[in-house]
Amino acid sequence: MKLPEVVIVGRVNTGKSTLFNRIIKKPLAIVADRPGLTRDSIRKEIEWNDRRFIIIDSGGLYPPEEDEIWEKVREKIEETVKEADLVVFLVDLKTGPVPQDRDIAEWLRKLNKKVILVGNKGDVKTPLIYDFYELGFGDPLVISAEHNTGITELLDRITENLPQTRKRKNKDRIRCAIIGKPNVGKSSLLNAILGKDYAVVSDIPGTTRDSLDIVTDRFIFIDTAGIKKKFKDEIEYFAHLRSKRSISYSEVCIVVIDASSPITHIDKRIIQLAEEEGKGIVIAFNKIDLLSKEERKSVIYLFEREMPTAYYIPKVLISAKTGERVPFLKELVFKVRQEVKKRIGDKMAEDFIMREVARVNPPFEIIRFFQSRAEPPTFVMITKGKPRQDYLKYLEKRIREEFGFMGAPIKFDIKLRK
Repeated sequence: MKLPEVVIVGRVNTGKSTLFNRIIKKPLAIVADRPGLTRDSIRKEIEWNDRRFIIIDSGGLYPPEEDEIWEKVREKIEETVKEADLVVFLVDLKTGPVPQDRDIAEWLRKLNKKVILVGNKGDVKTPLIYDFYELGFGDPLVISAEHNTGITELLDRITENLPQTRKRKNKDRIRCAIIGKPNVGKSSLLNAILGKDYAVVSDIPGTTRDSLDIVTDRFIFIDTAGIKKKFKDEIEYFAHLRSKRSISYSEVCIVVIDASSPITHIDKRIIQLAEEEGKGIVIAFNKIDLLSKEERKSVIYLFEREMPTAYYIPKVLISAKTGERVPFLKELVFKVRQEVKKRIGDKMAEDFIMREVARVNPPFEIIRFFQSRAEPPTFVMITKGKPRQDYLKYLEKRIREEFGFMGAPIKFDIKLRK
């Protein structure tokens, strides 16, 4: 059964993202005083009073005129509101009603949507509560998102206005982060995977600022802001931090690389970030629709020459624009997640290391060898004498040849015994 959707709408700088973060109890949406900051519709499934629903933070209506992608943001807001079961119309009790509030109220009436009028910043000295009666939705429910007052009453009101839903069974969904540098097509790929335009797509680098969670039957996809070395302002910096947090939350990362451009240092660094976090990795070379058949043949070869240590990571050429090989990419993610969770028994590990010692006798004694954990696959090696890095790299390669672990970083836990 589809969960009800509740969308927060309002003009810019009324505190929609602050309210969204307060409701989900996490700093998921980026918050700042700059108007027009939120662009995508950020979704999160929550439960209140034994009711489950999706809460959605939308972009602010009527941002500054210089916003280059305002038209696309507006279209996304309108689409989200039309599909929602309930609208939380957020207004500013500090400023009182302004013409933009009246325009939004008229628009919501035309859509015939069920609306809860909510007045934010109710902690000001003289909140202009009754001035909003003219909007036609009664007196606003007074809250302060910043100071966490009135949120319980708002959630009670929301659940009262939603249909009863059955509790969902917990499904073993794959948490998959889509990461990469700016403008490689991460949001386009998310839309192609889902078959629907969830994320705002633009040729302007840095369009995505928040990390978007989209839940499907098999996956939780997280679209992230582009990871870069330098930041223009604090907004880009916080977007970068959220992208790194999304890597930590995920089980598998799809690293998106622009197949029509040379591999860069930041592409390599992003792969290393996922490796350091111990996440499963799939590399998607996007924009192959821009390449000829001959050019396509050299993409993976050139990458492996640049980054030979990534030999264990599955790679696929895709086009988010045309959908080419996107279904295969999803199946790769599923397979890599299985490999990240794989464990081999102690007997198999012991037999393996005995064969390896007989094949290549290392200049130290291995007392015991076993897999201690999965996610990432980690092998404990109790030794007399410290193993050299080149031997550990050799051993990793042999483990992969014997047991697989495709796309999964392998880690060693060396314990020295005197």
